[in-house]
Amino acid sequence: MNVYEKRIADEINQIANKEIFFNAYEIMREPDGLATEIIGKLVSWACKPTNTTPITIARECLKQFPTDWISNKIKQTVLSSVDIDDYWEYRRLLELSEIISIDLLEWVITLGEGAKDLDIIEAVDDFNEILQSLKKQNI
Repeated sequence: MNVYEKRIADEINQIANKEIFFNAYEIMREPDGLATEIIGKLVSWACKPTNTTPITIARECLKQFPTDWISNKIKQTVLSSVDIDDYWEYRRLLELSEIISIDLLEWVITLGEGAKDLDIIEAVDDFNEILQSLKKQNI
């Protein structure tokens, strides 16, 4: 276990008060509020760091969950876990959403629409193109 994985695991295990990191089944069995808090922490790790290692670790963990369940949890936690007005965090959230589902990506794109930051506008445009391509592939 590398230093980033250990730090993420320690934070998740501390929230749950037991060893639960990278065990989607166990996280889903937790009370709703606790599961939501854990997912919020993972979303934060998937979007905030500037190092790709913790981002990748958190994304891999989040990909384990059933799509509908994780999409709903991300929607519940994203505004408290990610700064939508921060270009870096918003683009990482778009990338995470693309990994999870087309529907989630579509929703996250709407969060950036109407932004005044040119970088966020560019990210919205980029991911709208990706979304259209994904939709064509799923026809």
